[in-house]
Amino acid sequence: MSRWFPRQNTKGGGTRPPRTAVNRIGEASSAMRRQEQRIDDKRILANYVQLAPGVLVIWDRKPHRVIELAERPLDLWGEKHEMRYATALEHWEIGGRRRERPEKTTWEARPYVFVLQTDGKPQEKPLHLIGPANHVWDVLPEHYWICSACGELPPCRHEEAEWIADTQAARADVLMDIPPGHCLGCGEFVTSRQKAARFPGPNLWRPDLPEHSAVFHARSECSGEVERYRQQWEARGNTTEVQPSLLSDEESE
Repeated sequence: MSRWFPRQNTKGGGTRPPRTAVNRIGEASSAMRRQEQRIDDKRILANYVQLAPGVLVIWDRKPHRVIELAERPLDLWGEKHEMRYATALEHWEIGGRRRERPEKTTWEARPYVFVLQTDGKPQEKPLHLIGPANHVWDVLPEHYWICSACGELPPCRHEEAEWIADTQAARADVLMDIPPGHCLGCGEFVTSRQKAARFPGPNLWRPDLPEHSAVFHARSECSGEVERYRQQWEARGNTTEVQPSLLSDEESE
């Protein structure tokens, strides 16, 4: 099966031959479930394309056609790939040698040369890229979508910028709805039995709230927001060490 659906933007592609089965842990409990899995395997494997001259791939947000693929000669690997191979051997040693020893000639991340030509622009000089053989490429159909505003493949920079802006706007709306005494990370109330981190001074995220109102739970799931606030707080010249406390908002006022 090699069908492309109208709204299917890409498939995964690489240098290895297509697999014949999907690796699964364990076996389904019934004959019909095993049969369904075999059908699913065929559909999953149909979404992999083995790279070959003529295949369209994405590079730097633009469509390129593969011109040539070649193994990098062993004497031309270069220091970077030699170090990566040495690291792979170390991991093999640490892992107890449960798998076959990585060999340079068959190592899945051995360097490969990918020669690409910008699609529709044969006058441009082809690109010569060197990367690991197991790099997964985004493969395009012959009829692909492109942004009329910037000429990039979706998601283009405009779309990503707008998505980030919408996400930031939604975050700001939710932040402005957090009542005083609630964690600026998760938005839930900080009780007297919960450890909390309070930042002195003006509230950087909620300027409408009084000073010393920036409080966060001292639990791991809120730690990322605590660190984000701390970085902004220290950038303002603050150096006071913020210590976790057992005080809720009401008790510390």
